[in-house]
Parts: sequence; C-alpha cells; structure tokens
Amino acid sequence: MTNTAVGQVIYTRGEHPESQHDVHVAVVDAQGRLLAHCGDAELLTFPRSSSKPVQALPLALAAPELPLDELAIACASHAGTPQHLAVVERLLARSGSSVADLRCGTHPPFDADVAADLIRRGQRPTPLHHNCSGKHAGMLLACTLLGWTREGYTESDHPLQRRIRELHAELAGLSLDEVRVGTDGCSVPAFALPLSSAARLFARLAAPGGESAAGLERIFQAMRAHPFLIAGPGRLDTTLMPLVPGLAAKMGAEAFYGLALRQTPRGPLGVAFKVIDGGERARAPLALALLDALGLPLTEELSALAPSQQFNWAGREVGQVQVRLPLIWA
Repeated sequence: MTNTAVGQVIYTRGEHPESQHDVHVAVVDAQGRLLAHCGDAELLTFPRSSSKPVQALPLALAAPELPLDELAIACASHAGTPQHLAVVERLLARSGSSVADLRCGTHPPFDADVAADLIRRGQRPTPLHHNCSGKHAGMLLACTLLGWTREGYTESDHPLQRRIRELHAELAGLSLDEVRVGTDGCSVPAFALPLSSAARLFARLAAPGGESAAGLERIFQAMRAHPFLIAGPGRLDTTLMPLVPGLAAKMGAEAFYGLALRQTPRGPLGVAFKVIDGGERARAPLALALLDALGLPLTEELSALAPSQQFNWAGREVGQVQVRLPLIWA
C-alpha cells in the first residue's frame, strides 16, 4: 500500500494560508525498489517532457559519437535562445533535415528577451523556437540512422515511437500495456505510467545498466555537461544541476519533475514528483525539500532558488512559502 498523506507547498499571506499545492512523490533506489514516498506512489501520471531522456535513447544508442551538446538539445525543453537554435540546426543538418521537417508546431520562445526581440524585429517564431525542436531534430536523425522513414515520425504506430514506448516499459519495469499513451503538446506520444515507475526511469539514468547502459550514460553526461541547453536562463534545470554534484534533472509540463541523483548518502536514486494542480511555482521549493530530505546539503546558492519568504512589489515581506513533505521510508 503506497497511499499516505500528500506533500504540500503552502503559500501564506501574513500568518494565514492563502494557496496550497498538493504533491505526490516517489523515490526509488538503484535496484528499482521504492525507498520513500508520500501521497500515492502508484499515481498514473504523464511525465511529459521529463520523458525526453528516454525519448533520446534510440539516438544515443545509434549515434555513440554524437557531440554531447547535440545529445543534450535532444533531451531539452529549451528557451529558444540563439545558442539553443544553433545546436538544433546542427542536429537537423546531420539527417539532411530542415526546419520544414519539424512536426512540433510553433510557439513563442520561452525566453522573454528572445520573444521580445522577435516582436521588435517584426518576425514570427518558427518551429525552431519550439522548446521541443531539439527532441524532434534528434528523432529525425534517429530515424535516418536506424533506417526508418521520417514520414509520420510523430505518430504512435511509427517504429521510432513504438521503440520509445518499449524503452519506457523496459526501464520502468512495466509491461507494454501498462505504459498508457496520450498525445503531447508537440504531437509525439506522451506516455503515462505510475509515479514510482517514472522514478525508476531516473534511477536507471543515475545508475545505468543492461543493454541501454551506454546510451543512458551518454545522456547523463550530456545533461550534466550542458545544463544551459537543457532549459535556459533562470530556469530550474539549468540552475539546479551545476549546484548539485551528480544530478541530472528534467522538468515536465504540468509540474512534473524527475531527478537522477548519483551521489547521495543512500547511493544512486531516482526521484519523481507530480504537483497535482500543475502549479509550476511549487516545483523549486519541493525539489529543494527533497534534496534536504535525501541528505544532500542545501548551500546558500541552492536555497536562493526557492526563497521561503514572499515579498510584494514594494519589497515588503508579506508571507512565506512552506513545504510539508511527509515521506514514508521503506
């Protein structure tokens, strides 16, 4: 039985609670065993972009000499800065593809300065600016290297997407039928699995083994070597990874988060959490509370990523951010 009290991130105004985010957490060790949890460790949930390291695994295995920055951008939810776009374009060129071949759709760059600059210049965003364009460029290259058609590469019956679903099942310790399928914002399949199984994915990234070990190790190294490419200026993945030795972190939409931790007092761990209301502001306070609970020191730099005080526009303290994390340990 893995149902316990949920975690909470509570925003107060004065002495009174004003808003509350409920959170479910699963922590898994290197052997795939549930080590700690709060809430429902078997909650069926969509990791969304937290699946990108697994979605990039066919590429990592098929292209062992691919530069780490290009592998990192294939795992990224990038901010659309010129640095991000240059690496995506380089990755596209490897498969003879262009921006016109991307099927991710278009949205304004996540980086506000880049988005404002496009407006000033009278330009519209292209699919290249989509945060998933690196993933799609990597998928196009994987298809080319593995001898699969690039046509329809986003569809659930395409060989690449079938293989990615199989990898989710293999790494998470599930049957194929237990990996449910939806459609993500960028049109590729989004896979749903129990929260503890999602944590197992990150445990495998922290402690690679089996037939996919070499690819998982390169993905881990790529994420660690290029945290800026994984997200971008001021975003949690980019700021968190350099401050925590042996951490690869990946956000997912609707406030999912995955952490692959190699250096903890309990050895390598995989962590997954889901903020039920999709409130992304709860992600950083909860991530820091989890690091603390797992025995990792919170430096001043780390603590600054999630201040415990709330200030208004005049600089006055008006409330606090409180984290309740009732972990149950195995």
